[in-house]
Amino acid sequence: MLGRPCAVCIVWDCNPARGGTQRSNYRVLHWRPQNIHGLGFAELDSNDIRGLSATIARTVPHNTVGYIHGATDDGRQKLRMHSSFQLSYIDYIFIERDQDVGAWLMSNPVLEDTLDLMVYCHSLATQERGPLRR
Repeated sequence: MLGRPCAVCIVWDCNPARGGTQRSNYRVLHWRPQNIHGLGFAELDSNDIRGLSATIARTVPHNTVGYIHGATDDGRQKLRMHSSFQLSYIDYIFIERDQDVGAWLMSNPVLEDTLDLMVYCHSLATQERGPLRR
């Protein structure tokens, strides 16, 4: 599926609970500053969750990952047109296993462009994920 490494733009939010009381709205994600805490670029050379996790670990300076979201081609184009655009749940894929990585890559058919990935990190190991579960 991957003929060569794919460039990935990784954005992360290290505090999904926003002060301990308000959870992030996983149905409408904010992918750009001031709603995120970091941005980095990496290369994805594997189409499985292990390769994606290694790419994230090399880029994101937090060790407790909650949710991983990959923008679909439509979502990626919306982010490019309007940098502060909020993606709705039809514009990204929850990535938790190999099949999700494959679906994300297949939803972005033009591999010449940078792929968008958002990582929500937990500030506490005991903190639960948001209300939307798979």
